[in-house]
Amino acid sequence: MIEKILKALKANQIGIYRLNDVITESTEVFFVKKRLDTRRICNTETVKVTVYKDFEKDGVRFLGNADFSVEPSATEEEISEMVKKAYLSAGFVTNKYYDIAEKLVSDTVVMKSDIADVSAEEAVSRMVEALFRNDTDSNTFVNSAEFFVTKDTVRILNSNGVDVGYVKYGVNGEFVCQCKSPEDVETYANFAYDDLETEQLAEKVKETLQMTKDRAVAVKNPVNGNCNVVLANDYAYDVYGVFGEKNAAPYKFLGYFDTEIGKSIQGEDIQGDKITMDFIATTPFSVEGLKMEDIKGIDKGVLCNYIGDLRYCQYIGVKPTGYYSKARVESGSMSFEDMKKQVGLYVVNFSDFQVDPILGVFRGEIRLAYYNDGSKVIPVTGGSVNGIINEVQKNFNLSVERQDNKQVSGPKAIFMRNVAVAGCEE
Repeated sequence: MIEKILKALKANQIGIYRLNDVITESTEVFFVKKRLDTRRICNTETVKVTVYKDFEKDGVRFLGNADFSVEPSATEEEISEMVKKAYLSAGFVTNKYYDIAEKLVSDTVVMKSDIADVSAEEAVSRMVEALFRNDTDSNTFVNSAEFFVTKDTVRILNSNGVDVGYVKYGVNGEFVCQCKSPEDVETYANFAYDDLETEQLAEKVKETLQMTKDRAVAVKNPVNGNCNVVLANDYAYDVYGVFGEKNAAPYKFLGYFDTEIGKSIQGEDIQGDKITMDFIATTPFSVEGLKMEDIKGIDKGVLCNYIGDLRYCQYIGVKPTGYYSKARVESGSMSFEDMKKQVGLYVVNFSDFQVDPILGVFRGEIRLAYYNDGSKVIPVTGGSVNGIINEVQKNFNLSVERQDNKQVSGPKAIFMRNVAVAGCEE
């Protein structure tokens, strides 16, 4: 397929281009309760083609681009037609000129993963065992689950001579826990790992089963006003991970943030824990064909580097890094247990949780939380949490305990003071 595309590009005199070829081998299983419902193996290949057009308009040089995808069934005539349409479209995109990735040639890099050491069937079997390990209650149980074990073979080429590739393994899926009485409630959860993290999955299911059981007996949330709020797991990273957005070259160029390297992004006179964050290269090459390496993002609240693609990094005059999908954040100073002992809310499940890195706000509708009034802890539901990053960033604490998944290696929980909570009492 690559050869057909290159032939079409040459025939249409396309001088600047990039190809991203992805072959995905996937073993998929679907469960209804503990019964295997469906099993299938899927093999797909798609090549994303990016066509560029270098042109001038009113004395300004631009580099327009347009994308299209090619499936194996496409004929040479169809590919040629797609090339023509894309090149025409690229002429209407007025991006200020920038250079695409310079020549880089490498053998295919096989990324380390214990998934590669076993068959796909064995990988699925181990993860299925982990998921159902703590499913022992007839009233609260896993009512459905999906697993996907994947192997992606990626190749990246461009007109400057980039020709690199890698093989990456992964496992991901989702499950739903159900409690039938005293109320019939369900809790959705998902997971994604680069290795066979069976213990993490088993613990995640255990926690989800418990929160589903507690949701069935939860009372209306009585908290109205500002209080301490604890968030854990994905919700914790959603909040403290927002600081990584301050490193984004596009946001700097577009003026969303007035950040500067060497200056604090967490404010002054910080009373709580300071953020230290590294960006982790989860692939050896970016989608543009840049070699990726771990990079320091924030050191004790101080911005160290901007990250971004070729276009935006060149626009702001820094070295292009590529985009990162995982961060490593240093642990904080407070234990998770001490966080939960404080008077306030420990929210474990939102029906909808949103963080806006530009406005610096976070909000969510509470499905389940644990309210500690100083003498007892009760499960509650209803109401919402509404916070402003700039108001909590100087005095929050991160947990000593950690979490590790495809998105983050960092503190398991975050403790925030004086966060607005709207409860259910009139």
